[in-house]
Amino acid sequence: MGGHNNLRYALIGLAPYLLHYDHSKTPDNQSKLLQYFIAFDDLHNFYIPTEDYRKCFRKEYLLARLPINQFDLNNPFNVKTPLRFITAENRLKARERIDTWGERYFPETRAENIKILDDYLTLCEDNNIRPIMFMPPMTYGYRKYFNKQRIDELYYFIQEALKKHSSAVFVDAWKLQGLTDADFYDVDHLNIMGAAKFSMFLNDFIERLDK
Repeated sequence: MGGHNNLRYALIGLAPYLLHYDHSKTPDNQSKLLQYFIAFDDLHNFYIPTEDYRKCFRKEYLLARLPINQFDLNNPFNVKTPLRFITAENRLKARERIDTWGERYFPETRAENIKILDDYLTLCEDNNIRPIMFMPPMTYGYRKYFNKQRIDELYYFIQEALKKHSSAVFVDAWKLQGLTDADFYDVDHLNIMGAAKFSMFLNDFIERLDK
């Protein structure tokens, strides 16, 4: 971003677990670290140092880049992603799935994550871009079982961020009406139909900000 740009808004998605989460420390996500390593040449807080990890791969492999198909801006929902729906098994295992977040709780990363978001908000304001933070929609089952202490802590932090950054706004889609389980493919991910609905909601919200 420079001093002159055409960007007016920046959407910043906030996961309910963001304060204490660290992707590079999460055991069941370590297979994904290779993707990030190829893109950024950094493993962040992974238990294997980046320099040691880099020695495991040939230079030609690290330079590899997969082609990305051109995105159709005129029809953003015309994608190959199939329309999937939440299953009865997903609903029954909602509590079990949410309990796995107990394994992804890294309180030592709280200060780092707060600073990252604060830097995002500051960067936006310095470039006359209005930041719009939002909590993505979740199913009733997810909201019911998610740790109340952690979500209350996040809401408190968001309110503090709004006090510090006067141009920022927050959209809490946990309170959004009009979405049902039919708009999700599991307890915490929208399917393509739900994503279209939520995108239209955000678009309408931004238009109201303009007015």
